[in-house]
Amino acid sequence: MSHIVITGQQIGLLGGPLYTTYKVLGAVHYAKQITGEALYWLETNDADFNEINHIDYLDSGGKLRNLTWDIDSRGFSCGLIEVDDSLVSLLESFFSSLRPTEFTPALREMALSCYVPGRTLGEASSRLASALFGRFNIRLFTPADRKFREFSRAFLLQEAERTPEGEQCNLFCMIGKKREALFKKGGIFCLRNGRAVDLSFYDLVPNVKTRNVCQDAYFNTHTYIAGPGEIKYIADLDPVYRFHEVTKATVKPRMSLTLVEPKVKRLIKKTGLSLSEVLEGDSADLIRKVLKDKSGFDFKETLQRAEILTGAYLGKLESLGLDVNDIKRLLRKEVKKTCGKRRTLEKEKLANLLESLHYLPDSLKPYGRKQERVFNIFYYMNLFGGTGFIDWLYRNYDFDIDKLEI
Repeated sequence: MSHIVITGQQIGLLGGPLYTTYKVLGAVHYAKQITGEALYWLETNDADFNEINHIDYLDSGGKLRNLTWDIDSRGFSCGLIEVDDSLVSLLESFFSSLRPTEFTPALREMALSCYVPGRTLGEASSRLASALFGRFNIRLFTPADRKFREFSRAFLLQEAERTPEGEQCNLFCMIGKKREALFKKGGIFCLRNGRAVDLSFYDLVPNVKTRNVCQDAYFNTHTYIAGPGEIKYIADLDPVYRFHEVTKATVKPRMSLTLVEPKVKRLIKKTGLSLSEVLEGDSADLIRKVLKDKSGFDFKETLQRAEILTGAYLGKLESLGLDVNDIKRLLRKEVKKTCGKRRTLEKEKLANLLESLHYLPDSLKPYGRKQERVFNIFYYMNLFGGTGFIDWLYRNYDFDIDKLEI
């Protein structure tokens, strides 16, 4: 049997955040290194709809946009929520507001052929994953797989039985389209509302503390490609692995990087900033620095120097018995006013350049967050080669880099 390299992620609109793509390509890349088989676990059981119901991107004008699929999920597992006309309209808005390129029509067609009203989000996500990654010979898997559910049931029943009295079990009970939390009370199992549940009548699904155990037992996983959050919680699962006598897979961190667009590189060169300065500062910081460097005028420094010079001079007058308080107030007011006029003038001279600076943090760390946690792969495919951009990412895949210039 070949070594199986797995990665997994909760399903999200248009493939979810960029780091999902990095995880999938990481599994393919590492499986090839060890002559193994790559598998992508599309987590359809998760019910945190608000985490996956939106798309964030830069529109054709370079402005940060957010589109949210605003429906009542009714607490359903996300994979069982049905695609509706409002989601299709949202996707249409996304593609129509992107900068139009030769790749836009094909990407739009790809997305809308997957997200068809009446299909579940799980089905749509699986079709999209196949369209994006199928050529890499990666196996797609969802925990709705009947054989997996039957296999993992014995593990989950054991986990339920060993739950301490009054505690929540490390599994969920599927009732209709909802995964319900289970509690052990008085030797029986019940829902959060106290309703008793006979586990023999329902499907059971793992929670965060049992998913990897069931996964590794079922697939005999060789390596799991994980994000930083996963690495932390998987490290704490040793007692669960020991109880079920399952061998834990080796955990390998995924690639984590910032993509640097050509436009960003041009702006950085034009402004004289460094990439690290952009990544560390916000728009206000960048504007202050460029204004100072390009104009030679530093508002804050000028005010401070004026305060020191006038303070020293007026201090001497004050030592002679002269009341200089009114003079101090007047001078501060006039110096601040004059410096403000000068700053406004310099800003006007550099208006276009300073306005363009907003694009840098919006592109590299939107909303002050890591780029890979906000944007999805479609934004970049639209600009840089369609699905060929994923091929380019794979060719340049490196677990150890943190920046990649497009």
